[in-house]
Amino acid sequence: MHQIFFIGHADDVAELEPDENPADAFTCMSSLQFHRDARAQLYALVTGSFVFDAMDMEILDREISVDGPYLYRLDEGLMGRLADLEEDQVEAYAELWMECEDIEVLRLETDDLLDFMFLLVHFCQTACNDDLGVYIYSDS
Repeated sequence: MHQIFFIGHADDVAELEPDENPADAFTCMSSLQFHRDARAQLYALVTGSFVFDAMDMEILDREISVDGPYLYRLDEGLMGRLADLEEDQVEAYAELWMECEDIEVLRLETDDLLDFMFLLVHFCQTACNDDLGVYIYSDS
């Protein structure tokens, strides 16, 4: 299932309606093939936590309607850790993340992984600098 990451102010995100596409109102990026379990492995690497705990770093912000879509927001501590990464650290974490089972199954090129990570880090930097949040729009 495809998910969209976007940056926004909590008040603006709260006004998002069920039939609205976040890409029309917010700066967005695709989750590509990086599903929640795969992302949790990255979060665990960056924060030094267990994968089980990292699953909770995408916090349910609200259900837009009873049957979805759903909005999740990234934990502020995780956002800060990602925002503080230097280029060489991103590359080092990418190498480690490539060895995780959920990523190995995807059979990705290192450049695809790095592109996603650099964009996510940039989103977190922007959010931290401008007092915004990083959200995930998901239909499940």
